[in-house]
Amino acid sequence: MTKSLIQIIKEGEGLTTEFKRTIDSAFKIAKTIVSFANTSGGNLLIGIADTGAIVGVQSELQELKKLELATGKLIEPKVLIQIKSMLLDGLKVLQVRVDESHDKPHYAVNEKDLRIIYVRTKDKSIPIPRLLMQGEMDADLDKLLASRHVKTLITFLREQDAVTAKSFSRMINISEKRAERMLHDLAEKQVLLKISKNKPEAFSLKWAK
Repeated sequence: MTKSLIQIIKEGEGLTTEFKRTIDSAFKIAKTIVSFANTSGGNLLIGIADTGAIVGVQSELQELKKLELATGKLIEPKVLIQIKSMLLDGLKVLQVRVDESHDKPHYAVNEKDLRIIYVRTKDKSIPIPRLLMQGEMDADLDKLLASRHVKTLITFLREQDAVTAKSFSRMINISEKRAERMLHDLAEKQVLLKISKNKPEAFSLKWAK
């Protein structure tokens, strides 16, 4: 049974749901649509605040124009979306449904005319290299991802937002120096994203097999 819009809003943002008060730009919304198509599909709700409050859209036409630009010019190969307009508490809300695609990977074109693949991780749209999407990774990376230590780290980062060398070293009982080297290696291979350049450095999950 499909969930009602109210149920989706109550559950909050996540892997398959994103809220937008309004569409800031066609480029940003192309990124969100692509990430849903490349992962598990999802619902983009326009006229909903991050908190889940219903704020409504000022101009349905302006939102639709940005969606049309995103799907018509900024996504390759094209992604079909379903748009529903409805009233909630007397305010107009747009529901944009994106199905998981059979033609993935899809690219979003950014402001610099670069084509980038995005996937969903938790409630974020994250960029990944093409080779990881297609599974064409080098033997070193494949071996690294198969290791017990890295599997433990990825499991941890699916639940937590970040890890430091100190916490990682304690987690798998190795020296902090070695843990730091492993985190940097995974960041170089585009598996982790360095989110803090100050000490202690912190890393979050960018992609996981």
